[in-house]
Amino acid sequence: MPKKPLFKKTVTNYTFIICVGLVLIGSGSVMQNLGIESHIMGFTAGAGCALVGLGAIGLIILHFHPKSVEQQKIDNKDERNIKIREKSAYGAYAITSIAMGVAILVFVALNNMEACFIITMVLAVHTLSYLILMFVNNKKL
Repeated sequence: MPKKPLFKKTVTNYTFIICVGLVLIGSGSVMQNLGIESHIMGFTAGAGCALVGLGAIGLIILHFHPKSVEQQKIDNKDERNIKIREKSAYGAYAITSIAMGVAILVFVALNNMEACFIITMVLAVHTLSYLILMFVNNKKL
């Protein structure tokens, strides 16, 4: 008889991921049977296969290495790891903002105003979400 997994919530999450993957695979095959030939059909089937694979690997790891999952939960609450994640997130935010700013300048130089507008809106959402999350998290702490 197989061991009972330690974290029922984690098992439920992986099972949900597998179910979503199966639904995507099914919708891709339904589109194929209906004669809808498009890139969306291939994307849904491919994404579904990827989700099924990820969920299955997660369940296998939970089954054979439950202590590693327990250690990972402990590591997620470690203050040093939290600080490292915060600094990494801030660095990624800065790099992404600079890259989008450079992309805006490139698209202006190429006279592609549609792409420039889209990236400007994405940069605005990116910055606003950062400021809002910083405000909300500051209230929590």
